[in-house]
Amino acid sequence: MATTPRNIKIPGQRLAKWAATLLRHHPLHNLKPTTPPQAVTIVCISDSHNKQPKLSLGDVLIHAGDLTENGNFDEFQTQLNWLASQPHNHKILIAGNHDVVLDEAFLRKFPERRYGKTQSAADLDWKSVKYLQDTSTTLTIDLGGSSRKLTVFGSPYTPKYGNSAFQYPGEEDIWAHRIPYDVDILVTHGPPRLYLDATAIQNAGCVFLAKRIHKVRPRLVVFGHIHVAHGRQETVLDSARELHDDIVNRWGGYWTLAKLAAVILILKLQVLLLGLQKVQNRAQVTTFVNASIVGGSDNELKNEPTVVVI
Repeated sequence: MATTPRNIKIPGQRLAKWAATLLRHHPLHNLKPTTPPQAVTIVCISDSHNKQPKLSLGDVLIHAGDLTENGNFDEFQTQLNWLASQPHNHKILIAGNHDVVLDEAFLRKFPERRYGKTQSAADLDWKSVKYLQDTSTTLTIDLGGSSRKLTVFGSPYTPKYGNSAFQYPGEEDIWAHRIPYDVDILVTHGPPRLYLDATAIQNAGCVFLAKRIHKVRPRLVVFGHIHVAHGRQETVLDSARELHDDIVNRWGGYWTLAKLAAVILILKLQVLLLGLQKVQNRAQVTTFVNASIVGGSDNELKNEPTVVVI
């Protein structure tokens, strides 16, 4: 007699399913960010790969890497000129793995990737573009009668895949002390694991980057690299979310699941005692943006710039 095959889940899959169920009971699970009186408009793009799309207006323009396709000097300078010509008062750029002209260590190892060019990153004319490579900058945004300061940190590194610039072994934690705590906006080329990083076969983001983001808790995280995962996600990065992520990433087991259940129960009690509004007012929402604007095998333009108001 024929029987229907059972869908047997291994313990990790079962734990992840339970963790997701618990997280749906989080009283702040679907909390959206509030817009402050001194709102700043940020236009986010990434992975333009030599394309020059029409961009939305805003106070700050952020490009999260892969400005170019091959990354030689002439190609990069052409795209840099385009970026500098945009009307935004503040323009931030980090490198991506295609932007090899900016990774001198990579070019010393693979000089053929200069494509016959003799100029280096030191010869580039950055004009009005602020380039960040494991560095921070504090922007003073003129809001017409008032101003607001935002600190931005940028880093180009992605887990090794193929042979390109600014890469590191995926099992190595390079992020533990790299990103400072006083960051409002974090710009990385690659995504954190579980946040807009899904391909057809896996979550391709870096788990160590995600762990560091949980510690720093910036207001906005902008990245690209995984073109198919373009989008936007708002999340409260509290202890419940971190425990959930540990379980999904197989860093936690049944004890972690029990702690997640306890944390959510405590949150529900806080809502009961203090009221939902007070609990919401104490929470900070982090906006994640995968700002990739190209897609497909030929890297054709597919997505509009993402506009975030913070």
